Amino acid sequence: MTVLYTPGQLRSAVSIAPETYRHWKKALGPLRRARGHSPCFRSGDLVALAVIRLLTLDMGIRVGALTPIGEALFDLCNRSPWPVLERSKLIIDLPNAALLLRSELTETPTDKPSIVIPLAPVISQLREQLLAAGSEDEQPSLRFPPVEISHAVVSRGGRP
Repeated sequence: MTVLYTPGQLRSAVSIAPETYRHWKKALGPLRRARGHSPCFRSGDLVALAVIRLLTLDMGIRVGALTPIGEALFDLCNRSPWPVLERSKLIIDLPNAALLLRSELTETPTDKPSIVIPLAPVISQLREQLLAAGSEDEQPSLRFPPVEISHAVVSRGGRP
């Protein structure tokens, strides 16, 4: 069973403002799949957007600079289940628009500048956000306790 998320749930899980989402939607093709408020994002999309958030808001990289890797990032995150991603690191080569997913214990020797993102903290934060969002009571408690109604009132259809 595939769980799909609405754009609002996606923004909430990744902790971005609606204005940020609209701006990123212009730069990143996979975000343009959304039509209105319908559920259309998969769990891998949440991971990809969390990585985009990390790169832009935490590391100061412009979202326009991430456009060349956008499709590949969303595709990579959707091909792998969360437990696999959680034990991996993402290696981003921005100048060549290349992405690699490697085990967190694998050595990645390279002679080129690259960005290495361990995905375990990203997945952990997403889980925490999703579980916090689901803990709200679906139905609030009644303000008044139930009261017993006499048989005579019930026979009249509940009217006094």
